[in-house]
Amino acid sequence: MNEQPMTHDDALDLLALYVLGALAPSDEAAVREHLATCALAHPELEQLGGVVPALLADVDLVEPPAALRDRIMAAARADLVARGGPTATDQAAVEPQPPASAAPAEAPRPFPSVADREARRAARTRRLDWALRIAAIIAIVVVGAGGLLLQRQLDGSQRFDRAVAAVLDAAARPGARAVILAPSEGMQGRGLAAVASDGTVTLAMRDLPATGGTQVYTAWVIVGSTPTSLADFTVDSNGIAAVTTHPAPTQPGAIIALTLEPNAGNAAPKGTIVSTGVTPAAPPAATS
Repeated sequence: MNEQPMTHDDALDLLALYVLGALAPSDEAAVREHLATCALAHPELEQLGGVVPALLADVDLVEPPAALRDRIMAAARADLVARGGPTATDQAAVEPQPPASAAPAEAPRPFPSVADREARRAARTRRLDWALRIAAIIAIVVVGAGGLLLQRQLDGSQRFDRAVAAVLDAAARPGARAVILAPSEGMQGRGLAAVASDGTVTLAMRDLPATGGTQVYTAWVIVGSTPTSLADFTVDSNGIAAVTTHPAPTQPGAIIALTLEPNAGNAAPKGTIVSTGVTPAAPPAATS
């Protein structure tokens, strides 16, 4: 048996989810078919089409729980009943009928009856209910996305704090030297490094653009004009790097540099210099 076509009221109830693309495929198809055939106006659709994308601009949408729609719809129905709104049976009783396709002339418009006034009141109540539903959906999406953004920022901050702690621990060892790395002109990426007595470098970097494809960052020690590769590493969207290199001869005045390379394993820099720092002289040994 064929299913009954979607009513105007049913379509209004689902417009919020339809615009957000949150309907099941069958419901989405039913709303689309209704919009193509219904003779009544749907101003809510035009309003949502402009408002929702603006509210969700630059927001990372999160996948809601499967039962989210049911909970929102149930809460909306309960609120509507509590405010004295019409039930589904009441709405069906006052469902407006499409105009006749071939009326010879427009009949005089009678004064609205009690039923007509109740139907209009119900329609206004339904529009308010619809607005509350879309506001709830947008709030859930935006708050959820904002929470994830804050969590990523917190994770990045904690990750950099751990990297700095590792540098400070390495710099506190005998014979170690601390280096501040500053970004080159027009570049991003700054941080700290500790050069151990054996030339091992411990790096903590932040604000680095994420690598992509075969790109890597390479840490170098440059003595005079001779560069020595210390380590290749990648960086994700947090821009944080915590790296400990292999030992290499590093004397006072040597440059610790970071370059963005097109690939790993280069014996000499090919890419752009991102940040640099100069190794200071070793601190004097403590005397008793």
